[in-house]
Amino acid sequence: MLNTSLPTAAHDLTADPLRAVEEAAALNFSADFEHEHSAPELQAAVASAITHGARIKDVANAARMTSLEVLDATDSLTYPDRRCE
Repeated sequence: MLNTSLPTAAHDLTADPLRAVEEAAALNFSADFEHEHSAPELQAAVASAITHGARIKDVANAARMTSLEVLDATDSLTYPDRRCE
């Protein structure tokens, strides 16, 4: 049976990682949201898309981020104990 329900925060990121990134980015972009790229949902969606083989450029476009921001988001979730000093 085809699942026709609307995606939620618990959306299966492995089904369509770029769509999950686009949804997270859309939810986090607003005039008063100063640091949209640090939102946990967007960061998790970006990291998941990268770890599932999506191209960095495609993820960056979907998230409205630079490639460096995509790498930073993925790195911070992949290696949470590493701190830059």
